[in-house]
Amino acid sequence: MITRYARTVATIVSILGAVSFMAAIAGQQNQPPTVPGLYHPDPQHLWNRLHRQLHVRTTVDGREFGQDEVDPLLWDDTRHLLSGPSHARALRLLDEFLNTDGERLITDPLKRAVLQHDLWAVFDWAVATRFDDRDARERDALSTRLGRVIRRLALTRYQVDHLPNSYAEAARSDPSLPADLVGSLGNWLPVGGLAPIARHHASGLSRSAFSVHWCVPGGTGATAAYLKQLWEFPAPFVLDASVEGELRAALNPALPSVPNGTRLALIRTMLLIDQTGAIVPTNLVESIQFHVIGRVHTFSEHKMQRVRLFAGQAGGLRAVGPVDRSFITFSSKGEDPFEHERHSPSGEVTLSGCDNCHNSRFRPGVESVLSLRAILKPESLVDTRHPRWAKWYPQSSAAVTAKGSRAEWGLLRGIWQSVPR
Repeated sequence: MITRYARTVATIVSILGAVSFMAAIAGQQNQPPTVPGLYHPDPQHLWNRLHRQLHVRTTVDGREFGQDEVDPLLWDDTRHLLSGPSHARALRLLDEFLNTDGERLITDPLKRAVLQHDLWAVFDWAVATRFDDRDARERDALSTRLGRVIRRLALTRYQVDHLPNSYAEAARSDPSLPADLVGSLGNWLPVGGLAPIARHHASGLSRSAFSVHWCVPGGTGATAAYLKQLWEFPAPFVLDASVEGELRAALNPALPSVPNGTRLALIRTMLLIDQTGAIVPTNLVESIQFHVIGRVHTFSEHKMQRVRLFAGQAGGLRAVGPVDRSFITFSSKGEDPFEHERHSPSGEVTLSGCDNCHNSRFRPGVESVLSLRAILKPESLVDTRHPRWAKWYPQSSAAVTAKGSRAEWGLLRGIWQSVPR
């Protein structure tokens, strides 16, 4: 009897132990990878400490996020880095960088480029989210130091031009990435124009260039023929009467239907600032999003990871898994989940954000292509010569021009011109 009881207890303990173990494994899988030595093997290296202070966020239960996310986890109403100990630590680290010539600690152009771009993201957030004067002094203190460090990290134009072509490297090692996506000999056609095509992305993430590529079943000829149909359609817009008292344009439902199986790619690449203070495009891919249009729309994404990029692995790109989670900073409502949620935040399923934005369930076919309006008359400067337009006016050039007219760029240029290097 006792033996049977002991065996039963042992079995229960064993089962509970297995369940606990599996739960622990699942929890680890949901946790972002830890990268204590991102820029240097020593976790206490100045560059690692600076990256950690500006990018890593900690939940109330001690979990850390943002170690290797593309964008910093900062929202419109974030108080992190603007008040309390986080603000003081950020200023101390930036002062240490400036006072000790921290830019000389690492000479690798790739690492310098990535750190500059990361600091640029924080700078833009610091100067662009001011709603009142309550934290004007803190924002000025942070942005001034960031601007000076950004200048210290600037590369020569030669160095920028010789940074890796990360997509080419990724396509060679990842069969899921089309090898002919970028280049003049493939089945994909880029859309060109004098202004950014993916306007929503280009406005919210203005430190990057976004290019849109189409691939209609049947090859380049079929793609060109369909895009020509769109551009030559005489009345692409109709009056939207859904909102009473407002005059708004809606897409004409008679627009040529997009062929099933059409693929679109949105490629995001870094912009940098060279030693002359000019904004320059690069071949460093931060993300690629694929949208396949059919009876059921599908989305997929590859994201840059700094640890892979620095190690020369697949151009630094990693496929986003179906259950991978992340925090959405782009196109969010501006509320910081680390500061406003009562419970510890865990992010959202990354790929669900694509469908939520494109809303393909209610905007079937071509209506789910949010960049469509930019290539239709009368707005479009693109005509039937679109392959040449994409070559003469690539989206990287459009992004540089657009960024140069923004207020935050004027503030950064002012810092560069007023503070000795």
